[in-house]
Amino acid sequence: MDLRYAANTVVLSHVGVEAHLDDGRVRVVPWREVVGVVARRLPAQAPYGGETFVDLVSTAGSTVRFLPKTILVGELDADGDAEKARAVVRLVTLHAPTAQLDQATRQFLASHDPAAQLPDAETLAAHDAMLA
Repeated sequence: MDLRYAANTVVLSHVGVEAHLDDGRVRVVPWREVVGVVARRLPAQAPYGGETFVDLVSTAGSTVRFLPKTILVGELDADGDAEKARAVVRLVTLHAPTAQLDQATRQFLASHDPAAQLPDAETLAAHDAMLA
């Protein structure tokens, strides 16, 4: 499965995020450049499998996607896909308090419910295009 913005490893610190992406590139995003955070679930159908993900949104071309497989190093400790995603959103809002959260992400953060699910690959592509 080839997902845009996907990170293999993310190092979290008081300064920001250093993300090592699936394509081999490294993105460094200081907390002051974070403008938003979005939590969703991938489409349920193959090859996506409905996994929860979090997009860290900053300047154009610097989005970082946290997936259940993403190895997190640093200021975070959580078990389970949804709880890991909630912990990432909480950490982002702590370090970047002006970051925007949409209604669905706020609801996910405030509950034990799963994140809103993107229904299909086309919706995922539209979501990704908004982050480009």
